[in-house]
Amino acid sequence: MRRRRVRWPCVPSRQVISPVTQPRLLLASGALCALLAQAAVISAQDVPPRREPMGLGVMTFNIRTSAIDDGPDSWEFRKEIVAETIRRSGAQVVGMQEALGEQIAYLEQALPEHRWLGVDRGLNGGTGLSEATPIFYRADQLVPIESGTFWLGDPPNGQYRGRGGGRGGSRIVTWARFHHFDSSQQFYVYNTHFSPRAGEQHLVAAAQINERIAGLPPGSAVLTIGDFNAAAGWSETWRVATSAGLRDAWDIAAEREGPAETFGGFLAPDDNRMGRIDWILVGGPIDVLRVETVLYNEEGRYPSDHYAVFATLRVRPS
Repeated sequence: MRRRRVRWPCVPSRQVISPVTQPRLLLASGALCALLAQAAVISAQDVPPRREPMGLGVMTFNIRTSAIDDGPDSWEFRKEIVAETIRRSGAQVVGMQEALGEQIAYLEQALPEHRWLGVDRGLNGGTGLSEATPIFYRADQLVPIESGTFWLGDPPNGQYRGRGGGRGGSRIVTWARFHHFDSSQQFYVYNTHFSPRAGEQHLVAAAQINERIAGLPPGSAVLTIGDFNAAAGWSETWRVATSAGLRDAWDIAAEREGPAETFGGFLAPDDNRMGRIDWILVGGPIDVLRVETVLYNEEGRYPSDHYAVFATLRVRPS
């Protein structure tokens, strides 16, 4: 019987095959191909995706509640400037404070490339003023893997309604773990707003956030951002907040722009005001390339009584 050369998938091309054995070999070859393909898929799943350094723009922004009549600086007259401030920054993550439902709804419409997560601190039995600390994020670049909100103060990890209620009660932290599509990096964000009344509750709150961060996997990239109502650099609140490994982006940035104060009262900067009370703190494999106190305004009308703070970061693979 004359032999002929036949090529089959997954069979070496130089092998000479008899027509008598072709059907059996075809079945064996097909099974072998299927096994190899399955092994390749399993192998690909077992190998973690290649992770690259990630560039990240982060903003903290107290947008001033719409519940208070600020006359010519009321929300209705400045909401477009708030949206434009965020839009111009190109921030992928924006942690806001003092945001009410109507403000979130407007910004959701004005910033269609962003999504948001968070809850109102007055909706879970709290006695404080209504306020959310939402995290807005670029949905085309980031996806939240998990998220939540916890209440600050006593008891630990529980709800804190404040001694006597009022503005000091029911303070919250909105948090999320994000996955970045392009780099496959993940990072955590904790966004908060401390009471304007400094004291023991500030220290308890800062320690509680640190406790949460201490429970994360080693080497995690972490951002703690917000309005802390305490001066950076010397206040006891700042000392406790940075005592467990978090670093102040303003202090370690390769480049800084703008004044070292973040409360403006709807006015231009003045060194005699409250100092730098809005912070971006970083932990883990994060480099701070640049940080800016954002002074964007339109003909002297500022978007809020606080200036936004924006940081350009590089998150290294851990």
